Amino acid sequence: MKQYNPTRLDRLIKRQQIIAVIRQDLYDKGFLEVETPILVKNTTPDAYIDSINVGENYLITSTEYQVKRLISEGVKNVFTLSKNFRANDRGRFHSVEFTMLEWGRALATLQEIETDAVQLIQKAFSSLYPKQNSLNFNGCEIEFMNAPWDRLTVREAFKIYLNLDHLEDFSLQNLCSAAKTAGIDLPPDFKKDRSLAISFLLDLLQSHLGKKRPTFLCDWPKYLTSSAPINQEDPFIAQRVELYIGGIEIGNGFPFLTDSDFQQKLFENEQHRRKEIGKAKVAFDNKYLEALNDLPQGAGMAIGMDRLVMVLTEATRLSDVQAFDWDEL
Repeated sequence: MKQYNPTRLDRLIKRQQIIAVIRQDLYDKGFLEVETPILVKNTTPDAYIDSINVGENYLITSTEYQVKRLISEGVKNVFTLSKNFRANDRGRFHSVEFTMLEWGRALATLQEIETDAVQLIQKAFSSLYPKQNSLNFNGCEIEFMNAPWDRLTVREAFKIYLNLDHLEDFSLQNLCSAAKTAGIDLPPDFKKDRSLAISFLLDLLQSHLGKKRPTFLCDWPKYLTSSAPINQEDPFIAQRVELYIGGIEIGNGFPFLTDSDFQQKLFENEQHRRKEIGKAKVAFDNKYLEALNDLPQGAGMAIGMDRLVMVLTEATRLSDVQAFDWDEL
């Protein structure tokens, strides 16, 4: 009989401990845990997320819409810890099937959600390493416990790490000009497409983030999200934050967007973008759009649990912390 590699078994035990600690902390904070459907009738139209079709339905890519629908019905604090699925997600830090923690709070600010994330991860870290404050991951000694975690805007991070400056509107012309001044050579096709250009630059940036302390990257270009509200003081920016640890994106959060008309417009923009890049349109969630009319102000975040476990157990690949890698099925 085939036996687990002891290193993998050790990580699976630590994975169980991390999940148990995080789940209990959310219970202690008064959150309701819910089970949501894995098979859904509608999906996200996000141009860079590929849903998996099952007949006329889809495997769920995220429980964001379900969490917000429950909050619109009166649930104050809610979370899911469930399997999500995205086609074509394969690689060192990606998997077609993965585990996501998603939570939302009615009437909360984005800063309060960030505090949730810090506390959840610190408690998980302390449960594994009660006498440590830092951990070596990906060649970096990362401080989890004592120092405050870093927080940078996208503009600040581009300036600090890539010398990209004067990114006022994140337009294609703006990005190409900043890249040229910084000595960064964009691939020819990327110079014709705003989304490809900024994705290329973000890929260069990501490896620099969260190498000393976990880092919240905030104030994103508005066209890089289909669900976040716009910053009222800066029309080119969406109120969105991503959490990075050791150069890896761990979490993604934003305040609730409560304008159903604006949300539908964002969805339609994504459908148009899908058509531009040769992807099929998808059926998006009209019940979610309707629920926004009753959704209170609040905020939420999602954390990729496989990636978090990978970091906290010093693994090198996502498959190191999964009982079965996709290639083993």
